[in-house]
Amino acid sequence: MAAMKKQIIILLLATLTIQAVYSQQIPHFSQYTLNHYMLNPAATGTTETMPVAFTFRKLWAGIEGSPSVQLLSGDIAVADAMGAGIKIFNQQEGPLRRTGLEATYSYHLDLNSAGTKLSFGLSGLFYQVYLNKSELNVEDPDDEVFMGTDKMTVPDASFGMYLYDENYYVGLAVPQLFNRNVDFKTDGVLQNKQVRHYYFHGGYRFELNTDLKLEPSLLLKFVEAGLFQADINARVLYKDMLLGGLSFRTSEALVFQVGYQVQNFTIGYSFDLVLNALKAQTIGSHEIMLVYSLENFIR
Repeated sequence: MAAMKKQIIILLLATLTIQAVYSQQIPHFSQYTLNHYMLNPAATGTTETMPVAFTFRKLWAGIEGSPSVQLLSGDIAVADAMGAGIKIFNQQEGPLRRTGLEATYSYHLDLNSAGTKLSFGLSGLFYQVYLNKSELNVEDPDDEVFMGTDKMTVPDASFGMYLYDENYYVGLAVPQLFNRNVDFKTDGVLQNKQVRHYYFHGGYRFELNTDLKLEPSLLLKFVEAGLFQADINARVLYKDMLLGGLSFRTSEALVFQVGYQVQNFTIGYSFDLVLNALKAQTIGSHEIMLVYSLENFIR
């Protein structure tokens, strides 16, 4: 019985919120520099078009039941100073699944005649956490794990600020504002406190010549549980068509990124080479992103 409970607790800690190893509870994407709305609600409505993006991420390839994440998002400027966005997401790891919907509103202020703007964004979301108990390998069906519920619906919210112009951006995002507790009513065996995260991110685009642009960027992630992680990124854009990038994620991975964009369509692929203790079980993680920028039909 004790061994069975230990197995379930380990499963929960690894999977309940599809959290990255040693870091945040929220699933992390490697290609967020292609779509800042993935990271910050205040980045909605910052372009002249309506970008619609689909992202698929498979973490720790080769490990049975390892996490996979799918995200569909779109955002648009609905007025001179307002933006709106929506996300639909699904996260699966072993017997646990989290599926939800997020809606975002942003307000943009003109700071000067050079085009610098400051935006504020707020997202509200609902997601359902579902535990497929039939996939749990347990010896005692009368254990308290099976006495609780197998699903629950969780509301939450995110806030963001975003300073930007044509060549640079600086942002702050705070997801999981509510600090909700995901609890399957099993006397504390299956529960996990959702704590606030703080994302500080920024980047600048340098035009090296008429064909080549360099975009260094930085993402700092703080978690109220006392965790810290940094992404140090550099991306090169050749003739506004070919993308290549390299990122170092502290205590976790080295990320390689390639991409191609033509007119309104962008495709990107990234591979995370694992550097932490998981490298004995997996070589890394895969991610693919498709972005199509539609005409703004509102304005």
